[in-house]
Amino acid sequence: MHERIQALDVLRGVAVAGILFANVLAFFGLSFMPPERAAALPTAAADHIAEFLEHVFVDGKFYSIFSLLFGIGFGVQLSRGGEAALPRFKRRLRILLGIGAIHAFLIWAGDILMLYALLGFTMPWFARKPNRSLVRWTVILLAVPTALYVVALAVWMVVGHGAAQTTPASRVPANILKYFEAIGTGGFKDAFIGNLVFLAGRWADLFVTVRFPKVLGMFVLGLWTVRTGLALSSSDHRATLARWSMIGLGVGLPANLIAAWALENWPYIPPSVGGLLGTAMQGVGVPMLALGYAATVALLVVDGRRFITVFAPVGRMALTNYLMHSIICVVLSYGFGFGLWWHTGASRAMAIAAAIIIVQIPLSAWWLSRFRFGPVEWIWRRLTYGRPV
Repeated sequence: MHERIQALDVLRGVAVAGILFANVLAFFGLSFMPPERAAALPTAAADHIAEFLEHVFVDGKFYSIFSLLFGIGFGVQLSRGGEAALPRFKRRLRILLGIGAIHAFLIWAGDILMLYALLGFTMPWFARKPNRSLVRWTVILLAVPTALYVVALAVWMVVGHGAAQTTPASRVPANILKYFEAIGTGGFKDAFIGNLVFLAGRWADLFVTVRFPKVLGMFVLGLWTVRTGLALSSSDHRATLARWSMIGLGVGLPANLIAAWALENWPYIPPSVGGLLGTAMQGVGVPMLALGYAATVALLVVDGRRFITVFAPVGRMALTNYLMHSIICVVLSYGFGFGLWWHTGASRAMAIAAAIIIVQIPLSAWWLSRFRFGPVEWIWRRLTYGRPV
């Protein structure tokens, strides 16, 4: 059995915690809540601050780290198994796709696993590229969303100047909004129908916001970090990690501040100059801040900071914990559960996310003191290898 790499386990645990803080706004319906209802919440002022901070520090950063880790995982499998590892990797992807489909259709539509699995099938092609080509592809893929936005803006300026502006108040049409409202007031049937509507909108949003190259670019970068040894032996690359921590945080934080301000004041759709500013700053700021976070976490592990290593058990059973986030929050939020949908603002939702993570840290450690794998990880491995593991 191959020895686990602690820095990667810790980073995976931090990433899955950060993904919960990103997803929790959708879990409680805040992404679809009419602005007048949001303004009527008693925590409205704190919620506005919480949402802005979420856009600056959280949104996009942690799925980017998880995407980086996905590419690292693929690279590690190749480094240990060579070309013989590819059939097993593809089998793992097919199983992950199935797990993601069950999650998306039956539990929560905000699933990211299906996207990861589908894009993962491109990785053997990138595995045949030299290191310099991997860096080039990373830059190209991460630049695609901004480039496409420039094209869309140019087209809009030529043919769309007479159309009405889309405002946040009209982001969800009334005939669709009723399905989202029923999620928080109805039973299992309403939740299922609302989730299907959400799923359709979710995948439309992935296309509109050009998520695919963002995720794939981080996959490719993760593979490159394995090739260079950075991901496999963090202690041997402390100077590089320190440099990327400074660059990532130094560039990423101001870029994300500008992006959050721009996209709060100008719509992403229809295309606008302000929207282009926000999109370009996200294109730079999100991956840079994600790298800054990742390098900082790795540095803390290398330097023996024990407080950060509590996330290692969470990372070792990241898939189980990710799916548990959905189950817990759906029960708390939906009408068949505690009905907090559209009754919980961003600030309280963030507090709930923090509470879940605080519980998962000791619970994950307890489980792994008794079992080798998390329950969903065990199922994934069992199906992959076709025998008990």
